[in-house]
Amino acid sequence: MANYRDLSDRNAVLKAITECDRLGRASFLEKYGYGKALRFVLLHDGKQYDSKAIVGAAYEHQFGKLLRSTDFSGGQASVVPKLASLGFTVVALAITDDTSALSEEVPDSMWEGGKRTVTVNAYERSAEARAACIEAHGSTCAICSFDFGRFYGPDFEGFIHVHHRVPVSHVGERYKVDPTKDLVPLCPNCHAVVHYGNRTRTEDEVRESIRKAKKLLAEG
Repeated sequence: MANYRDLSDRNAVLKAITECDRLGRASFLEKYGYGKALRFVLLHDGKQYDSKAIVGAAYEHQFGKLLRSTDFSGGQASVVPKLASLGFTVVALAITDDTSALSEEVPDSMWEGGKRTVTVNAYERSAEARAACIEAHGSTCAICSFDFGRFYGPDFEGFIHVHHRVPVSHVGERYKVDPTKDLVPLCPNCHAVVHYGNRTRTEDEVRESIRKAKKLLAEG
């Protein structure tokens, strides 16, 4: 009997992804009899795919047998760990222009002494760039290692802010972002600290601030 647990070939998943790109999402889902993912999308090369459908198609690529949508349930207990075991990244909420809007980033804030606007540029809000950043670096904070999925549960798997390492003032109209080098995942607290006081701190600076604060607490 067909069982998604038997899927073991990473190349079969890559073949399913390539097929989805070639056919288009709608035709790919129709071919294999799957619906659009309600949750949990697979990230690959900055693109997003219906995770359960990809597993079903990959199974056929590996074994030559149909794995129907009704043969298994997709989600945190099945598709997510299976794809993770093959080296893929899955997030609980599709990354769109809406979910990567400015409201998810460091907002305009009322600091003591007056209002200061924290600017987050369009590159940070690009769904494709954010997806590629999370695929490359994961979704734990690069500074403090906070993980939304681990702390709040599977509904928040893959959620994280994305910070642009290059100051906004240095980014020109023709600048092309490299998500693996220019973008980094940060939790909201560390992201706010990076931008605090209308400046841009480095990740090392914030790590050093954390180290000093912990030392002071330990010294009592």
